[in-house]
Amino acid sequence: MHALLMFLALCAGTFIPLQMGMNALLTLHWSKSAPLSSLFSFFLGTVALGILILVSRTPLPSLTSSTAPWYAWIGGLLGAVIVTTLTYLAPRIGALAMMSLLICGQLLASIIFDHYGLVGYPLRPVTVMRIIGVVLLICGVYLINRY
Repeated sequence: MHALLMFLALCAGTFIPLQMGMNALLTLHWSKSAPLSSLFSFFLGTVALGILILVSRTPLPSLTSSTAPWYAWIGGLLGAVIVTTLTYLAPRIGALAMMSLLICGQLLASIIFDHYGLVGYPLRPVTVMRIIGVVLLICGVYLINRY
């Protein structure tokens, strides 16, 4: 099961540069605005998720019964910032540079989130081997963007 989950994460990762390229095409050929293209992307995603919720008959929980911390509700805002930024960057720096820098930022944040168990992640302390792995990936990002 763990291998399947890792494979699903890998597959989902391939969608990010694809989505950003499509959003960049919308910006170039339609809206001339990264935020507007991102809004359309989010709208279409919202419609798709709404259909999935209806088809799967997922019950809507009460907002008043939520025990989620206040910051748990801003994920969509962060998503909008990420998608709009990447939509803007995609045609300017290219898919490989954009994704390598995105992954570098994700790794740096993730090692901190795991080490301290922040925002709901399980506590996974930093080890020397994890640091070496992140440093090697950052070296790869440097090589990708230097040459």
